[in-house]
Amino acid sequence: MFIEVVGSCGSKDAICRLTCMRLGEKVLIDAGSAAFIPVEQLDTLDVVLLTHAHLDHILDLGFILDSMVSRRTRPLVVMGSEACLSIVRTHYMNGLLWPDFSKINVGGTPILEYKVLADEVWTTLPGEVECMPVPVNHPAGARGFLLRYNGKLVVYTGDTGPTDKLWKTAREQGEPAEVVIEVSFPDSKRSIAMASDHLCPSLAADELNKLGCKDIPVHVFHMKPWFAEEITGELNIPGKPVNLLRSGNRIEFS
Repeated sequence: MFIEVVGSCGSKDAICRLTCMRLGEKVLIDAGSAAFIPVEQLDTLDVVLLTHAHLDHILDLGFILDSMVSRRTRPLVVMGSEACLSIVRTHYMNGLLWPDFSKINVGGTPILEYKVLADEVWTTLPGEVECMPVPVNHPAGARGFLLRYNGKLVVYTGDTGPTDKLWKTAREQGEPAEVVIEVSFPDSKRSIAMASDHLCPSLAADELNKLGCKDIPVHVFHMKPWFAEEITGELNIPGKPVNLLRSGNRIEFS
C-alpha cells in the first residue's frame, strides 16, 4: 500500500498543486488537484475520501466526475463526515455551481454516490486498506484519518489546529509507522495559524510529542506556497526525520 502525492500545497500558484493524495490504486484522499491524475489512473478509482469540505480539498471533484460520465458504468463513491458531505451536496454539487452528479445515471447507475463515515470506527476501503475518521480542530466537517494496512498504522491529520483526540486514538491503536501532518504557516505567523485552525512548525512539534513516540518518519504537507522557504527552514523536529511532501512523492507502508 502507498500514499502518492498528486498535490501537497495549502494554496495554489503556477507551480503548487492543491492537496490530493492517491491511497493505493483505488482511493483518493481529497481532490484539490485530482484533475492532474492521468486518465488511466482515474479509471481505476472507486472512492474519494474527503478530510473536509474546504474548496482547496474538493476543487477538482467536479472536473474528474465530468470526465468520468462518458467512460464509467460504476459510481464514484465520495466518503466523509456527515457535515462534510452535506456541505458538498448543498454548496458545490448542487445543480448550480456544478451539476448534481448523484442524479446523473449511466447505464441506470448514478455516477456519484455519497457515503457517510462513522467517527472512530474502522471502515475497509478498496484495496483492503482500513480507515478510521477522527474529528480534528478545523471547520467544514474536518476529520483526520488513521489508515491501517497489514498491521501498519499511518496517521494522516488532514487540516487541523492543535488537537488531542487524533493523537489519543492513534496511541490506542498502536505505534504508527508514518505520520502525515499539515504545516500551513511559519512560526512568524503562529497567531494566524491558531486563528485559522492550522499548524506552524512549533505547533506541529507539540502535536507530534502527544504521540509519545520517537523516530517515526514525519511527512509534511499543506504549506502555503509563499511561506515555503521560511517553513522549510524551521522544520527541525528533534527525534523525528522530516520529509516535505511534493508532487510525485510516495510513502510506502505495505
